[in-house]
Amino acid sequence: MSASGPEGWEPPPAFDEYRLIRLLGQGGMGRVYLAEDTALQRRVAIKFIGAERSGPGQRDRLLAEARALARLRHPNVVTVYRVSEVGSHPYLVQEFLPGDSLGSLSTPLPPERVLAIALGLGRGLAAAHRAQVLHRDVKPDNVMVLPDGEVKLVDFGLALSWTAAPEDAAPAARRNVPIAGTRGYMAPEALRGEPPGPRGDVYGLGMVLHELLAGHRPFDELTASGSVDEPRAPEARAPNPEPEPSGSGLGVRLRAIILRCLEYDPARRFASADTLCAELERLKEDGAPVPVPPGNPYRGLQAFEAEHRGFFFGRGAEIRAIHERLRAQALVLVAGDSGVGKSSLCRAGVAPLVTQAGLEDGCAYTVLSLMPGRRPLTALVAAVASRLGLSEETLAAQVRREPAAMARTLRAAGPMRGTLLFIDQLEELFTQSEPDEASAFTQVLGHLAILARGVRTLATVRGDYFTRLAALPGLEDEVARALFLVKPLGPEGTREAVVGPARVTGVAFETEALVDTLVASSAHAPGGLPILQFTLAELWDARDRVTQHIREASLEALGGVAGALGRHADGALAALAPDARLAARGLLLRLISPEGARVRRTTGELGAETSANRIALEALVRARLVVVRQDGESHVHEVAHEALLAGWSTLRGWLEAAHQERQLLERVRLAAAGWERADRPASALWSRRELDVVTAAGNLALTRREAAFLKASRRALRRTFARRLGLALALPLTAMVAGGTAWLKGRHALERTVQEHLDEARASITEARAHHSAAKASRADAFQTWDARGERALTGAPAVAEGGPPEETWAEARKSDGRADEAYQRATQALDTALLLDGSRREARGLLAEVLIRRMELAEWFFRPGQRREALRRLASLDDDGTGQRQLLAPPVLDLATEPPGAEVLLQHDTGVPGAPRLSEGISLGPTPIASHALATGPGSYVLTFQAPGLTRAVLPVVLASGENLQARIPLPRAADVPEGFVYVPPGRFLFGSSDDEALRREFLQAPPLRQVTTGGYLIARHEVTFAEWLAFLEALPPDERRRRTPGVRSTAGALALTRETAGWRLMLQPTQHPLSASSGEPIRYPGRAHRAVQDWLRFPISAISLEDARAYLAWLDRSGRVPGARLCSEYEWERAARGADARLFPMGDLLAPDDANFDETYGRQPLGFGPDEVGAHPASASPFGVMDLAGNVIEWVRSVREPGEAVARGGSWYYDRISNRSNSRMPNEPSSRDIRIGLRVCAPAPVPRHAP
Repeated sequence: MSASGPEGWEPPPAFDEYRLIRLLGQGGMGRVYLAEDTALQRRVAIKFIGAERSGPGQRDRLLAEARALARLRHPNVVTVYRVSEVGSHPYLVQEFLPGDSLGSLSTPLPPERVLAIALGLGRGLAAAHRAQVLHRDVKPDNVMVLPDGEVKLVDFGLALSWTAAPEDAAPAARRNVPIAGTRGYMAPEALRGEPPGPRGDVYGLGMVLHELLAGHRPFDELTASGSVDEPRAPEARAPNPEPEPSGSGLGVRLRAIILRCLEYDPARRFASADTLCAELERLKEDGAPVPVPPGNPYRGLQAFEAEHRGFFFGRGAEIRAIHERLRAQALVLVAGDSGVGKSSLCRAGVAPLVTQAGLEDGCAYTVLSLMPGRRPLTALVAAVASRLGLSEETLAAQVRREPAAMARTLRAAGPMRGTLLFIDQLEELFTQSEPDEASAFTQVLGHLAILARGVRTLATVRGDYFTRLAALPGLEDEVARALFLVKPLGPEGTREAVVGPARVTGVAFETEALVDTLVASSAHAPGGLPILQFTLAELWDARDRVTQHIREASLEALGGVAGALGRHADGALAALAPDARLAARGLLLRLISPEGARVRRTTGELGAETSANRIALEALVRARLVVVRQDGESHVHEVAHEALLAGWSTLRGWLEAAHQERQLLERVRLAAAGWERADRPASALWSRRELDVVTAAGNLALTRREAAFLKASRRALRRTFARRLGLALALPLTAMVAGGTAWLKGRHALERTVQEHLDEARASITEARAHHSAAKASRADAFQTWDARGERALTGAPAVAEGGPPEETWAEARKSDGRADEAYQRATQALDTALLLDGSRREARGLLAEVLIRRMELAEWFFRPGQRREALRRLASLDDDGTGQRQLLAPPVLDLATEPPGAEVLLQHDTGVPGAPRLSEGISLGPTPIASHALATGPGSYVLTFQAPGLTRAVLPVVLASGENLQARIPLPRAADVPEGFVYVPPGRFLFGSSDDEALRREFLQAPPLRQVTTGGYLIARHEVTFAEWLAFLEALPPDERRRRTPGVRSTAGALALTRETAGWRLMLQPTQHPLSASSGEPIRYPGRAHRAVQDWLRFPISAISLEDARAYLAWLDRSGRVPGARLCSEYEWERAARGADARLFPMGDLLAPDDANFDETYGRQPLGFGPDEVGAHPASASPFGVMDLAGNVIEWVRSVREPGEAVARGGSWYYDRISNRSNSRMPNEPSSRDIRIGLRVCAPAPVPRHAP
């Protein structure tokens, strides 16, 4: 077949399911054969590792990297089907690629062909980098050109799994990797032996592309990096390119990209293949350079628009990802923190790409943009009407009559006309929009979310409002599917955003240190990106006009990034006269809602007709602190960015000091607007009660209309007082009657108006009550069905008649909740208006209090804590005498007993914030029984501990409601009756399930909605079953049974083998790539760990056991008397032991730090760091009951409460991410399967208390 290899070994003609056909090629890394896969009847290529590289360490590494590559699937990367060994010789099976290598092509190639090749290779390389795989040998011979012209990256023989090291990591902490690659294509830093990274692959790709475009490698000319063999200083630059025959300029622009790939300094290259692809995509999409507008390329506090596309850098991967999503989805919701750049990403990135490249459905797309504002449906109609050739009135009437009309009409607009509807800042539905308009708007949006050719919707929403969208009618089922989460820019993306715009305009930064300072300034800072953009805009304006350099001295003059925004804003205020400065304060306060969100106001609403306000407003706009937009017939103003609210200390101080003032100003604004709309009736004026509040507030920054309203109210009050006084002193009775009649007529008009709003509120409350009751009933039915199913699954009781599937019943409950909440919102709006007209109406205040209490109840039932807090805050403002507050904070009462009596009770109060528990010092309540003990600290989370000599200590976490009377009778078994290593969990209640977003809850966590569940007392092991304990079980078994119950598995998830030796047992453990082994008495050593690297494997949690194996072990424990009644924990028992009583996500709270438990982040996701830890190695993992490792280490078999016989495991593992390690995450499995990540924890019945008389 071929000559023998250097070591005289040849593969057999046939092995496994493969038959060798012929040798395709060979080299230093090994030999490649064409073969037939006889099982699947296809041609494959099989590569054997070369003998000179087949030492144990090298072979292990190559096999590990091949396994990593086998998980990679991309059209531009060769597909690896299998990795295995024959005769101790490792081999890889991969797809057979007909065609020739890139090295066989005649060069130079036309720029258009080079660009197509560059995009293919860039995409393949980007996919590898996303899988943490570095190629390290990018060269023409490692690229195959297929007959159809497509290219594939091959030969990952030098590939290396890669994880970014921290920027400040010590050199010793970085991987010590031998120099590898092909000289002539290796990056200068690789030749120097520095740690490899994605930029090295980018350099190699640049070399390949240069060779294709120029016909030679850049050895004999000065490139950005100089010669590869003798790297020159970064100042070296390539000469001017030769003119292109086509004259298109494509080659020049492509060559500029290639030269950036070849920069000597890695920091100056593209940060990754993803960012390189983004630049190549720009080149492909437009035959001419992307146009850039004149002026400052940085947008400061304003969003990038479509015309600024050429200045928008750092989000190439996100742009392509959203573009891909829009091809397959009708609706994409871009969510993220304030200041993360959502609007710019969509406006300057995604929308222009859709307009230019389409969505592969044959349509040419037009982008229609809007922001919801106060009247979102009106804004939507205004944006779409002209596209459809309809008047706004006609389209509005259609969609109000039938919400699906807009979507249907857009789809029928024309076979080639596509529409991308971009809706920015959807959170305005909650912060600004009128409830009726918001409801109608979301109904229309729900129909637009149905996939159809030529219609797509792209929207942005602040992350803290995302879950509230799911509760809106019309969007319940769409929100989770549509989510695209935008994370803050990483250091590399930030560097692109800093350097890119300057580079486009021919401006450079004075030093790399200056760039590093700017990049570091935005890391981990709320609103860091817009503040950085603002600083960059100021720096660009202050650049040296001669050298076109941005200087470090300019940044120092601004006070650094942190101080630039505040210093600029304070400087703008300082330039104003005192009266204008005071006006500026009032204007800014008006542009921020009482809840702390930006709002838009018209010029009239801001009172710009007064001289001081006009001067102040112009100054704020000129300083870019306020932006102004045209909205129909008027101009609207808003604070330039939310970063100002947190980053400008002066404004932050004003907001904190003027919280009550802003609430009062909002009430005055609404009342004055209503008075104006109603043609200034006397009935709409304020009474003495409201005016007294205004007077007590001192000087308010009022608009002309608001001042006129208050002046008219005071004048009417004075007239009323004078009339009453005059009538009492001088007027005859008849005149008094006449005057009284006039007064009564005005009063009656006011009464009628208020009464109309009260009637409207009552009607809405009546509707809301019906939906509220329906939500309550459906919720109770769903929970009852889940409880019944749990009882049947655990006890084997026969099925009884029950309602429909609980998930469907729960969905009905949520729909009723949404309808009820919408009706309550309408009632709230009507009552607010009534109280603005007549704040003394006790009836209105009482109804509003009822609505708020009912909304609080719904918010608690359907997991909207933010809404509950807001309702509670508003309720406090209605509580004039403190009665309601006393009811809400009524002390819980304890009635406690133990069996036997006389146990001391210690009480601890959880004083931490939700999700971050912090227990107070224990306070003794005395011996049991304890009757009617009121807790002055009020409702909340507590831990009760019961203890007595000779008895088992019992811990009872509880969540106590306002005024609740907790009656608990706690059995206390003898300490001697509880097996060693077990924890006693007394009878009690806890919260079971998930309050997460519905899609996350159902599809990922597979958990039911959060509900209260009660368990009896039980025992649970403090630790998972260990290898040492399992070996004792094996030693007690007959030989055949021992073989069956010996753990072992080999799969894609890892391998484990336990073999008996003469003097004990030997464990082989392969968590990911590298097999680890040790005999009894020897430790396991993890090569990829900096701490806990040496461990006693006998104390590892047992794993690679099936559910059947687990049951056999438990039966042995019971049979042997070691643990009487030993059994699997039920899901109820397991989750209660993990969470205590509250809804915490992890045993220690809502946060899981890397060293709190053993999960994927604990050892930095290093492939050779994955694996189990000794039980109890993470003290922070202790649950409220003191049970360890219920998060991480190994998943644990439990008894299902969903279906009888369902095999399910809980608790996450060392390989899983944070969310998979949540205490409410379920993992159904096959009962016969063995997995290196699945183990066991033991539960048992609680001993019956036995006490001497």
